[in-house]
Amino acid sequence: MRLVLDAATAAAIERRWKDTTDTRERERLQAVRLAATGHHTYAEIARIVGRSVTILQKWFARLEHKGLASLLHRGHGGGKPSPLHAPRVRKALDKGLSDSRWLTAPQLAAWLDQEHGIKMESQRMYYWLKKVGGVLKVPRPVHIKKNAAHAAEFQAHLFDKLMSLPVPPDRPVRVWVVDESRYGLHSFTRRCWGLRGKRIVKPAQQKYQWGYVYGALEVVQGDAQFRFMPSVNLDFSHGFLAQIADSDPRAEHVVIWDQAGFHHAPRDTRLPPHIHLLPLPPYSPELNPVERMWDIMKDTIANRVFPTLTSLEARLTDALRPFWEDRSRVLDLVGLGWLHAQANAS
Repeated sequence: MRLVLDAATAAAIERRWKDTTDTRERERLQAVRLAATGHHTYAEIARIVGRSVTILQKWFARLEHKGLASLLHRGHGGGKPSPLHAPRVRKALDKGLSDSRWLTAPQLAAWLDQEHGIKMESQRMYYWLKKVGGVLKVPRPVHIKKNAAHAAEFQAHLFDKLMSLPVPPDRPVRVWVVDESRYGLHSFTRRCWGLRGKRIVKPAQQKYQWGYVYGALEVVQGDAQFRFMPSVNLDFSHGFLAQIADSDPRAEHVVIWDQAGFHHAPRDTRLPPHIHLLPLPPYSPELNPVERMWDIMKDTIANRVFPTLTSLEARLTDALRPFWEDRSRVLDLVGLGWLHAQANAS
């Protein structure tokens, strides 16, 4: 039997089929699309989509008499509605998830009981957490001394800060974000995929030899500079700033970095020529895209043991190579948000 559709309905079904990611919507749309071909019986379509012929007939009748919206509408199944659907409870639940209020599902279950008199098994909470869009995340630590207003002000007025720097008007300007990361032979463990029920074992060592890698990303054109150092101090920082300046001698280079003790101050007379410094607000590493690059770099050395710093640095070089060989990797890290937009406009 063939389901006859007018041209407008058929086109709307095809658009929805391409756009939707809802598995239940796709199930209904697939059944309709199969029936419209005339190549399958209702029994065959029922086997393909995993529904009964009776259900298919109800879907097709709703489409025929009430349209596509009615076909895709899913009302309540008829059982007792969950108390979590109450507007007051749902609003408080959404607010708590937005504020990362609860660490565990049992904590959420205890809050529901104490605040709203709703008793729910902790295991049941996992279902509802997923249903309302909750995901388990590792929070980023924030220093207790951080001033969120200063960080927001830096983001909002970066263009003005860049324009106020004493940069000659007849020279091109490059804007860099710079940071350092420590690496060492003391191995560290991160989560990795494995088979359920099988314990994962990885080698580890406690060996206290360290080095540092300086990294700089140019936020408009996507260039990258790196340098391995045995330590961090003003002399090593000066050498890396000189490397940045030498990467394009025709340009003025604005360096955005934090206010670490081994970083030069903006008006330091020892700065290399054509370098201008713009300090980040204290305790605001999330404003620096280089932080995300270090996390990607560390993924490549986690759960591994290296016999020497030389072998470790060779692996780090392989991990960092895509950033200086492919500008798009740098620009993906920087993004097209506040940093790129204001640096480009300046």
